[in-house]
Amino acid sequence: MIHLAVAQMVDELNAYLNLRSGFNQDRVVAGSLFDLNGAINPRTRDKVVASMVNVEEDRVYHSLDTYQIRADGVSERVKPKVRVNVYVLFVGNLDKYDEGLKAISNVIGFFQRRNVFVVSGNGTEDASRVVFELYSLTFEQQNHLWAALGAKYMPSVMYKAGIVDIRDTQVEAEVPPVEEIATEA
Repeated sequence: MIHLAVAQMVDELNAYLNLRSGFNQDRVVAGSLFDLNGAINPRTRDKVVASMVNVEEDRVYHSLDTYQIRADGVSERVKPKVRVNVYVLFVGNLDKYDEGLKAISNVIGFFQRRNVFVVSGNGTEDASRVVFELYSLTFEQQNHLWAALGAKYMPSVMYKAGIVDIRDTQVEAEVPPVEEIATEA
């Protein structure tokens, strides 16, 4: 579900930026600044890069639902959904510094205008409501994050995307519906 939420957000952000700038090309890509070998990722050059930098379980909205009802009325016992918050870093990886600042400003404007997404499952997953909130880092946290990324600081902004529901759809057992209740006197 995380990949669907990020893909939908990137598509809509690209449409917004194309409308604002008049360009007809994707300015935002989901990915990492570096490839697996540590070299600069050529796919992210001169783009706004959306990178997932953290995932945390949301314990406040912890699901306890262990049954789901099918259309035929049969209940299925399944594992409860895991609800997570996903932290997405948007980096203005552009050659010109002022263009990077402008791109980050446009990202903030986009989420000010549209911060809630309903992400449809891919047939096996239910739809999930994802809310993006601006997440501010302290200077110390920024320093640790950029050191972990192995990069020098670039214009960037972080958003917390909550709540993404993830559930393994394997059925553990089927429970037929209750059709009659017998009482003895």
